[in-house]
Amino acid sequence: MILRKPDFYDKFKCIAERCSDTCCVGWEIDIDKASQDAYRKVAGTFGDKLRENIEDGHFKLLPHDRCPFLTKDNLCEIYTHLGEGALCEICTEHPRFVEVYGDIMERGLGLCCEEAARLLLTGEGPLQFTACECDEIEDELSEDDIDIRNQVFYEREQIFSALADSTKPLADRFYVAFGYTPENPFAPLKNADAYLELLSKTESFGPAWDDALARIRNRIEASPSEQAAEIEDEGYFSENEGARLLAYLIYRHYAKCLFEGYEQGKRLFPLFFWNTVRFFARELAGECSPEQIKINAVKILSRQLEYCEENMTLIESTLDML
Repeated sequence: MILRKPDFYDKFKCIAERCSDTCCVGWEIDIDKASQDAYRKVAGTFGDKLRENIEDGHFKLLPHDRCPFLTKDNLCEIYTHLGEGALCEICTEHPRFVEVYGDIMERGLGLCCEEAARLLLTGEGPLQFTACECDEIEDELSEDDIDIRNQVFYEREQIFSALADSTKPLADRFYVAFGYTPENPFAPLKNADAYLELLSKTESFGPAWDDALARIRNRIEASPSEQAAEIEDEGYFSENEGARLLAYLIYRHYAKCLFEGYEQGKRLFPLFFWNTVRFFARELAGECSPEQIKINAVKILSRQLEYCEENMTLIESTLDML
């Protein structure tokens, strides 16, 4: 099997307590069976604490959805007491993801993680991918399915090539990759109101998103009547950062149309994501240092959209009808 990874994948390492956020708050943490079996055998006071805090295959969260094994310094007690090998599967893998397309496996890092977002945005030049052989088990595909997969991969490569062409302004690359011109800066939707309307229909992951959405609404409502002309890109992202972000979102989502449909929606989702973060970076990021605005904006939007199946279906199905 061929394993494909983005150029920053192997550089990733959890920054633990240095992270301004934590992936151990706000998520239900499922425990795989092997880890549950191992936790039942841990002796002593810590073993008792482990077993007391497991219910129906996941950890019992504390108030504010905080993992019971997260210390006040945002360190993991399971890691410090038992070592990295004792972490359950989801804690070991997060924020990594994997997709398999027959004899091709693709790995990546979810942008809800601020270190993953930082590595993507600070990479030099166009996004690149590495490929190597691996020993994972292939998924069986018929010859017809392989032909369709190869066509989707070919179309995806064309988008990658267009976005990587740094001899052209980013707006010109958009036209080649997505068919939209600078005359409609809010493509693939009509204007800022359309973005707010669609984002408002998504299911909220919590107060951080509610606050961000309120700030977006306040900015639009405070603008003169012709929002499309008045809401401007404030220039937080460089062209290289924009091209890398768009290419990465195409990498993560477009080929999944093979299983989920919404081919047009998955092709346009990166453009929708990009325009949301570039026009509303400050509103998404909230209170943070200037150098953290881009990372926080990407992180909160990724968490709101990419980590909720219902929200992704809503966005992609809407874009699919354009």
